[in-house]
Amino acid sequence: MLRISLLIAVSFGLAACATSSGVMEMADGTYIISARAAPARGGTAGANAYAYQEAKEFCAKKGGNAAVIDTQERDVYQSAAGGSWSRSGGSVGGGTFAAGNATIRFICK
Repeated sequence: MLRISLLIAVSFGLAACATSSGVMEMADGTYIISARAAPARGGTAGANAYAYQEAKEFCAKKGGNAAVIDTQERDVYQSAAGGSWSRSGGSVGGGTFAAGNATIRFICK
């Protein structure tokens, strides 16, 4: 039972590691969407894929296909450190990980 609970918790945790702004309409008939993804979701490449998937779903609801006009991508480095001590010793650890941001401008054809 503990394994199943842990698997479910990890699945929800990974699913929550990518977010988007939602699709926004621009004045010239194009749309824009921005997404962020944690290192576990692929960083910049994961953010780009997440944004493109949402753009495809948005255009499909309108009866069309997404055509990307341009993209902007950027790595965002996150650092973390932690430690613990007890009577029998302690440990310290940390690291720097590349999360990512991506912005896609597209039209629906």
